[in-house]
Amino acid sequence: MFKRRKARSTGEQIRSVFWPDRGFARLFSYIFQRVRRMPGSPTSIAVGAAWGAAVSFTPFIGLHLFVGLAMTYITRGNMLACLFGTIIGNPWTFPLFFYLDYALGTFILQFFGSVTIQAGNTLAEFISLFLAAPTALIGEVFKQIIVGAIVLGSMAWFTMFGIVYWAVSGWRKSRSLRLAAVRERLQKEEHENDNQRKELSFMNDQKTHSMRGDKQE
Repeated sequence: MFKRRKARSTGEQIRSVFWPDRGFARLFSYIFQRVRRMPGSPTSIAVGAAWGAAVSFTPFIGLHLFVGLAMTYITRGNMLACLFGTIIGNPWTFPLFFYLDYALGTFILQFFGSVTIQAGNTLAEFISLFLAAPTALIGEVFKQIIVGAIVLGSMAWFTMFGIVYWAVSGWRKSRSLRLAAVRERLQKEEHENDNQRKELSFMNDQKTHSMRGDKQE
C-alpha cells in the first residue's frame, strides 16, 4: 500500500546512502524537529545528542553508535537522541573530521616535542590518502588523530549539548505559552457564553412575566 510506484534501482539505493533524496538540509531539519519534540528531560536529550556528535570525531569507524550509546547510558542520557546525534558523522563528513583531528593532534604533539608522522600537508592530500586506504591511514597516524579527536570531540559535545538543550527547552516553553494562551481564550469564550446565556435567560423570564401580567389584566 505504501510502496513506491516505481521501485528504485540498486544504483539509486546506493546513492541515497551517501546523498539523501531530498538533500541534507531537509534531513537535518527533520532530525532537529524530531529531537526537540522527543520525550524526556531537556538535559537527557541534550546529553544523548552531545555524545552522538562527540563520538563522530573519533577514528572508531563502525563503532560510533555503540560507543555513543554506551557513554549515553553511563551518563543517563537519551538513547534515541544519541542515535540522531551520530548522523553528523557520515561518509561526507568523516574525511573532514579526521583531517581536523589529524591536524590538531599533530600540532599538539609537536608542541610538546613528540614525534609525529606526516600524512599530507593539505586537506586535499589527506582526503585522497583517506579515500585510497582509510583503515591504513588511520592506523598510521592513530596517535595524532586520537589526540585531536579528544579535543574536538569535547568541543562538539559542549556545543551540541548547548544547542539541543536550548532548542528543546525553548520549544517546550513556547509550547506551554501557546497552550496557556489557548486555555485562556477558551475560558474567556466560555465565560462570555455563560454571560450571554444568563442574559438570554433573564430576558426570557422578563418576557414570561410580562405575558402573564397582560393575561391577568
